[in-house]
Amino acid sequence: MRKLIVSLVLVVLASIAGLGWSISEFAALQTQQDDTPGVASRIAALKLVGESLALSLDNDEASSDPFIDNWNRRNAEQLSLVTEDQFGLPAPLRQQFDAGEPLLLESDEGISLHYRLPETGQVLNITTALITPADPPLSLNELYTMVFYGGVVLILLVWVSPLIRRLLNLSRVTQAFGMGQMEQRIDISSTSYIRSIETEFNRMADRIQQLLDDNKLLSRAVSHDLKTPIARLRFGIEALEETRSDTLRVKYFQRLNRDLDAMEELVATLLSYARLDQANIQPDWHSIELNDWLQERLDATADSQHLVTFSPAPTPVTVRSDPKYLSMQVNNLLSNARRFGRSNIEVVLEQTDGGVWIHIDDDGQGIDEQEAKEVIKPFVRGQHSRGNAGHGMGLAIVDRIGQWMGATLHIGRSPKLGGARMSLCIASAQGDRR
Repeated sequence: MRKLIVSLVLVVLASIAGLGWSISEFAALQTQQDDTPGVASRIAALKLVGESLALSLDNDEASSDPFIDNWNRRNAEQLSLVTEDQFGLPAPLRQQFDAGEPLLLESDEGISLHYRLPETGQVLNITTALITPADPPLSLNELYTMVFYGGVVLILLVWVSPLIRRLLNLSRVTQAFGMGQMEQRIDISSTSYIRSIETEFNRMADRIQQLLDDNKLLSRAVSHDLKTPIARLRFGIEALEETRSDTLRVKYFQRLNRDLDAMEELVATLLSYARLDQANIQPDWHSIELNDWLQERLDATADSQHLVTFSPAPTPVTVRSDPKYLSMQVNNLLSNARRFGRSNIEVVLEQTDGGVWIHIDDDGQGIDEQEAKEVIKPFVRGQHSRGNAGHGMGLAIVDRIGQWMGATLHIGRSPKLGGARMSLCIASAQGDRR
């Protein structure tokens, strides 16, 4: 949004300054080109000349014909003398003319000036080919004003057209998304003025899609995984009602308790997965030195059935993360390694240019490459885990946390132990997210 506001201000200022300067320069150029005298200035000059000529000819007792002939040969404006009787005028003009005021008349042939010579009883006529130009429909100032505002509007339309297209595209996608087309997303351009809005819409759409997928998974899991313990509970209760042996009653009660524990474990797993919602979690970011931190985790979760070795990084490795959720990821991966590994587990901390890696290797059968993308989905179990306890949620929880904590999960094969290699990659650029 900041980019939109800044670009709008810059476009408005640049268009106003640029158009104003351009029109000003053009007007100055036109003024220079129009330096030649106009009709009005030439008429004003002729009026002054005519008054002088009328005064001179009216006081000159000699014949004025040689002067008039010489003038007419040298100038485009022609002089002539007529008697007052030959110069017919309407009454209103006659009164003005007799009062001594010069008379300016205009016809199709041009403009003429007329002066009364009271001493000689004659009229001096100055005829020209000048014609008053027709008034333009718009003055230059009005024209320049219209050009200025029209230019500003045109520039703003050119600027706003990409924004209008992006808004129309956003409207189309949101309408389709609201109609149930959950796969609809906006193709974000680096030059878009509303890139932040489009990005947030795509995030919102991804979040809604994820919630819908989670609801479907949870509903299928509840309907599928709870059927078995519920059925066992029903059979156990029926058997408990029918038996009269105290020994069998104790045995059935123990089975019922195990089934209830299994149901409670499944419900707790479902709730744990459902709570991993980035929108509802406020991570508590801390600087963690992974060498010491991992050693503490391994010491706290040691067991007698597996030999766990730790290969720390040669230098201190510090990242910013939430210890609680990072511990949840590591514990789930260690639990997965203990469940499927035979006897050996190796934890390796490695720092590369691409980030910080926490590798957890086991000596089990491993995970096939085709299954690697499937086992991170909730309630999906690999082909080698059919007989093991669990609900197929461990790797899904690790992957869900990694999506918004910046510790992504990678699944491969251990180069040393031959089993599975579960790796967490924490980006080196991961900074203070608060």
